[in-house]
Amino acid sequence: MLRHCTISELLALRDGEGSAATRAHVDQCAECAAELERLYQRTAGLKALASLNPPRDRWPAVREALEAERRSARWSRVRWAGLAAAAVLVGIVGLQAIPGGTPADDSAAREVVGLVEESQELEALLASFQRPGRVVNGMTAATIADLEDRIAVIDLGITRAQAVSASSDAMADLWRERVMLMDRLVSTHVQQATYVAY
Repeated sequence: MLRHCTISELLALRDGEGSAATRAHVDQCAECAAELERLYQRTAGLKALASLNPPRDRWPAVREALEAERRSARWSRVRWAGLAAAAVLVGIVGLQAIPGGTPADDSAAREVVGLVEESQELEALLASFQRPGRVVNGMTAATIADLEDRIAVIDLGITRAQAVSASSDAMADLWRERVMLMDRLVSTHVQQATYVAY
């Protein structure tokens, strides 16, 4: 052999798969023999390293932490929706207590109460779909995120409308929009669950 062995030829020789010509060259060439010896030493050094295995009992703790975080986030949304609903009911009762209210205001106030109840039902239904380990595809996740963002904007509008004692008609419009978005969000979750089931 007129040239030195390549690293792949030396590795093959180390693994017992080298050719007779490579073995003969290494026996005659001090440089290739030294490189082969370094490979043997490196292999032995790597085998001598302590193996680092993760503790076997950590997964339950990690899973519990993830589930606790999800439960906390879910209950946070439900609490905010409940607070918003309670604030609307207080506002409606306050408006009804003011003398001189028009029948249109009373009708809108009753509509708001019905919309708040419908929104709470949709929140409860939505909570039943949000279980740990549920997988959604990318497009569905984007749709869900968009709907949740729009609901958050409506919730902010409801809070601001309550702060300035907005009319019952304005509140009804906001709650109508919220119920429509919640219905679309629940439908998206139902469609995804049906799709995954097949």
